[in-house]
Amino acid sequence: GRVERRDDANVVGVLPGTRAGTPDESFLLLCAHRDHVGVKPLQEGQPAPEDAILNGADDDASGCSVVLVTGEERGMIGSRHYAEDPTVPLESIACALNFEMLGRPDDLVGGAGKLWLTGDDRSSLGPALREKGIEVAADPRPEGNFFVRSDNVSFARVGVVSQTLSSYNMHADYHKVTDEWDTLDYAHMERASAACLDAVRSLLAGDWAPTWNEGEPKL
Repeated sequence: GRVERRDDANVVGVLPGTRAGTPDESFLLLCAHRDHVGVKPLQEGQPAPEDAILNGADDDASGCSVVLVTGEERGMIGSRHYAEDPTVPLESIACALNFEMLGRPDDLVGGAGKLWLTGDDRSSLGPALREKGIEVAADPRPEGNFFVRSDNVSFARVGVVSQTLSSYNMHADYHKVTDEWDTLDYAHMERASAACLDAVRSLLAGDWAPTWNEGEPKL
């Protein structure tokens, strides 16, 4: 292996809540990963492809557009750095909610505007949201183990309840140059973003906080 130094920039915004500056202050962390694929490498002996740029419109510009705070899938660089050197004490982060691939509807959870939660059976987050009338389905493809495949896992590793909201439907453009802006369903994205906001508002109400189920997080 080798070590590469990468300089990058991030965006952090803080919206103070009703308990800001008090001993009971806690934080809700919102993040998304900016995909790592970049430019498709040239194959030796093959002509240069007409399009080699992997734009990552759904994976994960769709998630970044919701929060404009990004981690990075390649080694979870951004989220891992934050988890190791947070701007607030880790024990004060009530939940880290990650957003990934919100650009296309998933028929397995009801189509346009519907979301699913990675690791739904690992914490009280999903059941609590549903109890409050927020439509968040369990991950319909648990065999894909998406819980450990996005930036939420960096925070789970340090004990913070952290899961990902998504509507990824296993489309054929995943990590392909064809993941372009004009393949996204923007009406779906608007509804999905509104559902994300409902979940955030419920968490910000401060009358409950998610907890890991017994024995979790298993990574």
